Amino acid sequence: MAVLTACPILTIPASSVPEPQQAGPVRRALARWGGAAVVAGSIGFIGERLWRLEPGQLADQASWPLAGAMAIAPLLFAGADHLLARGWQVLADPQQQLDRRVAGAIYGRGVLMKYLPGSVFQYVSRQFGGAEAGLAHGQLAKASLTEVGLHLASSMTVAAACLIGTRAPLAAGAGLAALTALCWGARRPLLRALACQIGAFSAFAMAAMVVGAVLLPASASLPQFGALFLLAWLAGFVVPVAPGGLGVREAALLALAGPNQPAAALLGAVLALRIASVLGDLGYGLAATMRGAKSLRSR
Repeated sequence: MAVLTACPILTIPASSVPEPQQAGPVRRALARWGGAAVVAGSIGFIGERLWRLEPGQLADQASWPLAGAMAIAPLLFAGADHLLARGWQVLADPQQQLDRRVAGAIYGRGVLMKYLPGSVFQYVSRQFGGAEAGLAHGQLAKASLTEVGLHLASSMTVAAACLIGTRAPLAAGAGLAALTALCWGARRPLLRALACQIGAFSAFAMAAMVVGAVLLPASASLPQFGALFLLAWLAGFVVPVAPGGLGVREAALLALAGPNQPAAALLGAVLALRIASVLGDLGYGLAATMRGAKSLRSR
């Protein structure tokens, strides 16, 4: 079996990115320019909301409780990355050929590369890294496509549970936990991957609620804010070009939650969540890469 190299970041030239043959140059160009237009519009929307604030309003959101929330939220994002990596390994390596730390390193490098413009390099990285480690290209491609579908299903499932939780939090939490346990206990790769992703998106929603608990008014519904964050995450995920959904996610969350929340508090929460997610991704990506390299050296 081929051995995964221990380089910290897999560099893939843009020319090697596979593109669907059925999509012509015009369609691809429209997708790129359309995505760029959405990103530009999103950044302009965020800038306009910032411009409306009085000087110092955003800085006034800083506090020691916020510092505590910013210590917890990145850990939740990093934990979500770990669960997503586990779900990906279940799909890409159903026979468990790879050491879990090596698989985590492959996924971790992809997490780092999602911040490159184009929104595809994380998948290219996993494809090449997994193949180098001995996994079949076909299985890796199928795992990536399945993972995308599960992102949509699991994020919407958790968002729905959060909305139900605004009225019946115990029932929503118990139902989500029971669904996750049933999927994991089924011992089928697809259902186990779904269980991991439900756990990951639950961690995303919890991170939003932790930050929202500090910055938003006491009257704000934290489960609803968690659900809106997941919808905003989806918006950033489906728009091409935006690295890590940068700009699009923030604009979507401002648009969704803006009518019901004070502008300065909401902007503070939006920016804090972006910082927390980047810190969580960097922390997980670097740690997973180093663990994978250490595992290879110990063989």
